[in-house]
Amino acid sequence: MIRISLPLCLTLAVTACATTASAPAGMEAGKFVNYACEKGAFQARWNPDTKSVRVRTHHGAAELSPAADGSYTGEGFVMRTGGADGVSLAHQGKVVNKHCKKA
Repeated sequence: MIRISLPLCLTLAVTACATTASAPAGMEAGKFVNYACEKGAFQARWNPDTKSVRVRTHHGAAELSPAADGSYTGEGFVMRTGGADGVSLAHQGKVVNKHCKKA
């Protein structure tokens, strides 16, 4: 039987929570960050409480929920934080921003 002390257990729990709530793709909690892209630009803001991303583009604004493989989806938008196009944003199935870098 393996025994783990209460302080160690609490430390592990806090560490696990802290690592899962980290901001994606250079975003900052509560602040809009500008992204300059190969095809245009957009802004994104990380919400650590809901683990969601708010995006603003000339196609509109939306609150995106976490999905698989580092993507965020909602209201016709899909933001990917990695892959062949790097940080990218699609709207209604069409990539509107790709190869985005924090400006």
